[in-house]
Amino acid sequence: MKTWKVALIGCGSIAESIYIPQMAHIPQTELVAVCDIIPERAQKYAERFHVPQWYPNIDELLAHCDFDILMDTASIPAHHEINMKALQAGKHLYSQKPVGLTVEQVTEQMEAAQKAGVKFAASPIHPLRPDILFIRDMIQNGAIGKVTMVRAHTAHGGPEHFQYRDADPSWFFEPGAGAIYDMGVHGLTMAVAVLGPAKEVSCTAVISQPERVVRTGAFDGKKIKADYLPDNYLITLNWGDGCIGVVDAGFCQVASTVNMLEVYGTKGTLTILGQIKIGEGDGVRMYLDSPELKVRGWLDPLSQDRPPRGEFEQCECLSDLIHAIETDTTPTLDPKIARHVVDIMCTIPQAIEEKRTLPLHTTF
Repeated sequence: MKTWKVALIGCGSIAESIYIPQMAHIPQTELVAVCDIIPERAQKYAERFHVPQWYPNIDELLAHCDFDILMDTASIPAHHEINMKALQAGKHLYSQKPVGLTVEQVTEQMEAAQKAGVKFAASPIHPLRPDILFIRDMIQNGAIGKVTMVRAHTAHGGPEHFQYRDADPSWFFEPGAGAIYDMGVHGLTMAVAVLGPAKEVSCTAVISQPERVVRTGAFDGKKIKADYLPDNYLITLNWGDGCIGVVDAGFCQVASTVNMLEVYGTKGTLTILGQIKIGEGDGVRMYLDSPELKVRGWLDPLSQDRPPRGEFEQCECLSDLIHAIETDTTPTLDPKIARHVVDIMCTIPQAIEEKRTLPLHTTF
């Protein structure tokens, strides 16, 4: 079995708590280098996780390190430049979300991957999650009849509020980032993962908290000017044929009792329990309303098509990418899905400004 050499760029909290520790559970991989524009942080991660090499930027990494796969966990605005350099250098790629800020950027990355003959997998990981796949199967099998609506909930109290950070979170509130790219991307990806590409979008969005205060970590107490972009979104989607959806997303919900995803149909409801988090939800429930069976009530469904499995880990995106490389197939985390979600997010500002529903331009 081939061992795939992996380099990781972007030594932030998600790399520290998720990707690097979970990579140790994938025997086909070897983490050979870490990279960060803050050299001290790259060096610290290399020492802490016993990684043999560290680099201060993507150019030095590509010039001096022998590796097969790049994991891009850098900040949102940096993804496109990093991804293009890696793809053009002939490296397979997994990129954190969103992989680009425009449809054109994502298309450019896809074309670069095709030209270089490498595989490209795109976060968010929701299309790979067992609970999302189970719900998609049940919908396709007609378990809840004709789907009429999907509701996704992906919001929290803001990046300055809910987690320890050793880096300044101010960039989350500046152009090129924001709540739509950080949180909306999750709800939109879940919605299209279960129902396929949407046809239209409309949106209401506001700035609810124009000033933020960092609550924890190295910048505890710092005030952040947060009036550049909306931080509170209510997004509506239309799939046609009488099926619509709503995604609420943003940085203005410090706590909630709303489940992350529900799908409503003419014969019942499917829901993923729990809040949005790294990995999967807290289980799938189904409400069945069947006049034929004379049954109405909540069930805890079990899949007959997918075998039981252990806990899902976000770094399984790497196993999915390696499988695509070795079998010359498309990763489950197809960048076409990511591009469609970016299409939605890029159309939203125009829909807000014009106060109307607008068509989308991509599919998958």
